[in-house]
Amino acid sequence: METISFKAPEYQSDGSFQEIEYRFEGDEKSGWTIFRNGQKQMELGEGYTAVKSLYCGVCSTDLARRFLPYPLPQIIGHEVVGIKDNKPVVIEINASPLARHIETKDPFSLHGLHTHSPERITLGIDRLPGGFAPWILAPVDAIVEVPKQVSALAASLTEPFAASLQGVDATPIKNGDSVAVLGPRRLGMLIIAALAGYRKERKLNFKITALIRHENLRALCLKMGADEVVDTRNPIPDSTYDVVFDTTGKQEGFAEALRMARRSVSLKSTNGQETLGLKHLTDLVVDEMAILPYHVNQLEYTWPDEGPRSNVNIYVAPGVPETIVSEMKEKDAATGKKRTYHRVDAKETAVKIRAGMQLEGSIVPRFDLAIASSLAEMDQIIRPLEGIEFSILRPRGAILFTGSSTSALTDALNQKSMEIRTSRCGDFHRTMKLLSEQPEIAATFEHDMITHKYNLENIRTAFETAADSNKSVKVIVEAS
Repeated sequence: METISFKAPEYQSDGSFQEIEYRFEGDEKSGWTIFRNGQKQMELGEGYTAVKSLYCGVCSTDLARRFLPYPLPQIIGHEVVGIKDNKPVVIEINASPLARHIETKDPFSLHGLHTHSPERITLGIDRLPGGFAPWILAPVDAIVEVPKQVSALAASLTEPFAASLQGVDATPIKNGDSVAVLGPRRLGMLIIAALAGYRKERKLNFKITALIRHENLRALCLKMGADEVVDTRNPIPDSTYDVVFDTTGKQEGFAEALRMARRSVSLKSTNGQETLGLKHLTDLVVDEMAILPYHVNQLEYTWPDEGPRSNVNIYVAPGVPETIVSEMKEKDAATGKKRTYHRVDAKETAVKIRAGMQLEGSIVPRFDLAIASSLAEMDQIIRPLEGIEFSILRPRGAILFTGSSTSALTDALNQKSMEIRTSRCGDFHRTMKLLSEQPEIAATFEHDMITHKYNLENIRTAFETAADSNKSVKVIVEAS
């Protein structure tokens, strides 16, 4: 049994910090009890170990933490580098059964979707105390050793870089493509680096363009791996780039990305607001879903690099013409595929699935694909139950759109056959392998992207600096 006591700045619902006394008692086998100001706050089950924090990065999620649907106050921070057994380590943020190395019947953990498991809690975001503290409790299998080619300081960007690399992996890029990153700053710079690293890793040949509004970012974009930098204050013609990564997190940014792209727009962050008529665009990103124009061949949709999968249960929204269903069934008959098409109410079905209803043949209790004829039907698929983080479509599934044009989003789907790709957390092992093979990327993180470093006592200043786009790129807090 271990006992660890410390003080840490706790994030409040008004965006301020208050120093609170914490105590962790327990061990990996028996579980842990967390005390806050001497009072029991929560109990964690087995599968966690104590890690001494070293660095923790400030990201946009931290800056907007009070707007997220998770309880406060909390010790926040999820871009963590720690020390375990005298070695620098990084911590994957999802405390799922798989990450805790415990037996489970959770289908999400058993089928490669542990980062979407309903049983998970999230470091520094959802209940689990985060990295802006001297100590954290980390899931035992979420701890990844930092390779010798990567400094501990550079490793503080592992989590956002892994997420960026996940976005690149999830967005099909071809030889000869023109790929643009719109609005590069914290996230956008890392996506540029991920694109450059992916290009070298896969031995591909495509052009990377950084689309900026602030001239002071030009040199950094080039250092991170962009081939050219274009000022968006000058007109850019429609359909200039094959793929556009929108990192602005703004409604107008998404609209511009759709306008400038020929084939695909990739989203990593949004602002939580209705965008181009879609209320749940942010939730689409959270669940790593895609929106694709309907074609009968899309019934074979898979997540990139996932390999073949069986899309067995297909949700059909009420407004979808019966001719579409007939076409899909004819395709199945010709290919010998066995699928079930469900034309049911999204809200009622969501309640039934949450109550334990199974969909025979699907790896998780969700529909494998969904067909929608309007933005309202898309919203019903993504979040059918108001205020509840739940979709009837599986994570990394796809919504196929077959409706009329009513906004810039549906225009792009109909007129340009645009694909909307999204992604969330990345694989730390895959990320560390790439960084160890291309250490120049990590060196650029440390020397060019990290602009400020503060100790834990100055966390308020760190947040103020991170919020000022004219003052900083990446801000790191030294937690030890």
